[in-house]
Amino acid sequence: MNVHAEHHPASKPYAPMQSSAGPNLFIIGASKSGSSALHAYLAEHPDICMSSEKEPCFFVDQAHLQSAWPIMARRPCSHDKDAYLALWDDGGQARYRGESSVYYSQAPHRGDVAASIAAACPQARILYTVREPVTRAIGHYWQRYKEFQEPLDIEAAVRTNPLYRDTSDYALQLQVYRKHFDPSQIHVIIAEDLRSKRLETLSQCFDWLGLPPLAFTASQLADKHRSPPTSRRQRFPFVSTIRNSGTWAMARRYLPEIAVQRLRASATMSFDKKQVDDSAARAYLVEYLAPRRAEFEAMIGRRITAWDAA
Repeated sequence: MNVHAEHHPASKPYAPMQSSAGPNLFIIGASKSGSSALHAYLAEHPDICMSSEKEPCFFVDQAHLQSAWPIMARRPCSHDKDAYLALWDDGGQARYRGESSVYYSQAPHRGDVAASIAAACPQARILYTVREPVTRAIGHYWQRYKEFQEPLDIEAAVRTNPLYRDTSDYALQLQVYRKHFDPSQIHVIIAEDLRSKRLETLSQCFDWLGLPPLAFTASQLADKHRSPPTSRRQRFPFVSTIRNSGTWAMARRYLPEIAVQRLRASATMSFDKKQVDDSAARAYLVEYLAPRRAEFEAMIGRRITAWDAA
């Protein structure tokens, strides 16, 4: 299949995948809650093979993916089953084959992802990383703003776009997965725990997976994928159109990295996110998300005190 083809299938076959070839471990997000770091930490375990493409989004509704992330929608692993399964070609005899797509916990905005995963991989284990919900929503905004997906200022965006609120509504997302998976198949990881007591949190995760503990080296346990304090905006109104085009995707493959960096620097302007007053947005989110946080904590049977100081 042509990597740069502009036509994509409207739907994908979610028949059960062979247990020896398909994934059986999913990090479903939440976005900006440490899923990339968790992906890297799990990949260190010899009994876990994490996908070579960290975020393939194979189980996202294809029309939604084309709209939300056209760059990924062009990649065969997002819509071609054989290309998707090839992400674990180096897996050998690993007990778990995992991937990490944060769009998997953005219901109802990405299609019925949980049902699709359950249809293809009914015995899968689900890892759900969550972060203090207001801070997560703010980080989500900045991620989309940096990728030129969000034109509104921060307060207007969190008030008018339910994506930010729904993704931080962890009770909603967990309820969706519990409709299709037994609670014993779902393990929640608190991002603040992963940051402050990393080895203990990872050991608990391995124990839940039925795997022996791993003696991490200091470098293996180091911080990974921290968000920078800066963001960027377009210098010209057509930058986002070019960035998401098939033409740029083709050119990007052949340009040296230094040329890409120079083009990016000339087309965008960086700024410190602290220069932006987000107090009104935070106040709105605190009020909106407080009851949803309480419901989530009731669902998992734990008060998350690390979130109280946010």
